[in-house]
Amino acid sequence: MMIWQEVIEDSNVWVYEYVANGYKANAVAVTLEDGELAIVSPPIGLSEADFTEIDAKGQVTALIAPHSAHDLGQNEWQARYPDAIPYAPTIAIEQLKHVGQRSFTPVSKLFASTVEFREVPGTKKGGTIAISRRGKRPIVYLDELIINWSSLPHNWTRFWFQFSNSAPRLRVNQIYKQMFCPDLQAVVQTVLGALEGDPAIVPAHGTPLVQVGDAARVRALVESLTKPVAN
Repeated sequence: MMIWQEVIEDSNVWVYEYVANGYKANAVAVTLEDGELAIVSPPIGLSEADFTEIDAKGQVTALIAPHSAHDLGQNEWQARYPDAIPYAPTIAIEQLKHVGQRSFTPVSKLFASTVEFREVPGTKKGGTIAISRRGKRPIVYLDELIINWSSLPHNWTRFWFQFSNSAPRLRVNQIYKQMFCPDLQAVVQTVLGALEGDPAIVPAHGTPLVQVGDAARVRALVESLTKPVAN
């Protein structure tokens, strides 16, 4: 049974791991203002009990497709929450125009006093970073560049992930980097900018990173992708 798990106690950010097309992915529920919730990467396959649990945490007012490939839950969630606004990165909106019942708004236009949503430039499908600062430590939802799967996906791409050293364990997603990031340095700098301090990190795929030293490990992986400075 899937469970909405709070990332850190009293953070008011919950993660829910689901499976779509053989890939394990993370949905995140983030508290905005006055009991409102944003759902990042709305999951598929929820039971009525799963929805009841999220309804007990707040009113769903925002449904975020973090990029144009995490859209499978939008139809069900938009139908269940007809007043919630769908959001997506600007570059992904045209790619998502046939998804759901309502048009998407750029995620950079979603504001809250303790939560920031950043679009990731330099990608073909768009990207989203969410930073919540409600609790003792910031919590960062980090889209795609770093993954932390405990096992390989259960589909034909498992061989790509294995041979490119993209999984399992904490790794740079080499497939994403090579296929979907024409301006890798723009992606890298945006990710590094979100990792200031000692945040807990929820990757789009894999186990959340909440232990002391985890953020430094992620930062080191991302910094390894920066271009060397020419002399």
